[in-house]
Amino acid sequence: MFLSVIILLTFLYFVSSTCPNSSLTYKSNCYIYNSTKTGFAAAEISCTQLGGHLASIHDAFTNVVIGQEAPNYMHESTMSDLWIGATNLLTNEKWNWTDGSGFDFTDWKQKEPQNTTDSNCASMSLTGEYWTSQNCNEQKPFVCQLPSSFYTTTSYPTTPKYPLTANCSIGWSYFAPTHSCYGVNVGGYVANWAAAETYCQNNGAHLPSFHSYAEYQYLRSYYYVAWSYDLWTSIYSPDSGKTWRNSDGTPADFLDYASWCSGYPHNITGERCVLLTTTCIYDVDCTSSMGRTICKKPLFV
Repeated sequence: MFLSVIILLTFLYFVSSTCPNSSLTYKSNCYIYNSTKTGFAAAEISCTQLGGHLASIHDAFTNVVIGQEAPNYMHESTMSDLWIGATNLLTNEKWNWTDGSGFDFTDWKQKEPQNTTDSNCASMSLTGEYWTSQNCNEQKPFVCQLPSSFYTTTSYPTTPKYPLTANCSIGWSYFAPTHSCYGVNVGGYVANWAAAETYCQNNGAHLPSFHSYAEYQYLRSYYYVAWSYDLWTSIYSPDSGKTWRNSDGTPADFLDYASWCSGYPHNITGERCVLLTTTCIYDVDCTSSMGRTICKKPLFV
């Protein structure tokens, strides 16, 4: 009986699909399965490049559908499980979803999660739909989740349609909505803001600005590959926080998509620069504070 209900609900949600071909439509979301075996952080970045995140699960029906449908979309995969968006990498053993939604449903296998130092990311079994905590560097297939409205609304009305994939240089990743490349030794270069900006300029880029919520979410995903350190943005103030600018010369419209951390901005006398966390942004002294570096440059084709 329970299986019959699942099949009926699945049919109702699959009709009138607005999702891309070869993807699953369920509860106003598109689920895109990827058979490529990769680590958790790289999988999350791949999902944000599409405009989404690794799948978050909030009820038993969705859990069953994602697990049971996986074999239909992952013919080349020989793995028994796949990455979903649950991790405790950044929150001291508290599990969260990478998309920031509430962690209000779980289906852990017995004696899971292990909560050890090398089991900080969750995978779903392709047979039982239960979850286990895994080493985030394990190579697994994965499933991305995007709102179906992403494909039915015009998110970028003033920009041309760019290809979903493109070849950036080695060390860079492509993000289609901005037609830009992001990277260069992500998180490996630690410096103050001016040195970080110079580093990016020497690579034909700038520290990253963001001009949509999708791009903001994409930058946040790099937190998982930057050793959990805060990341420099392009945003700075030359006048103690009275005005804000981007080093790449684009409009500083960041507050349309991001929020200040509690108690910020400080607006202390002097030049202020902005760092990005997984949840908010905050301003610091540009010359004395240290942050991880990611660069952004437009891809000209």
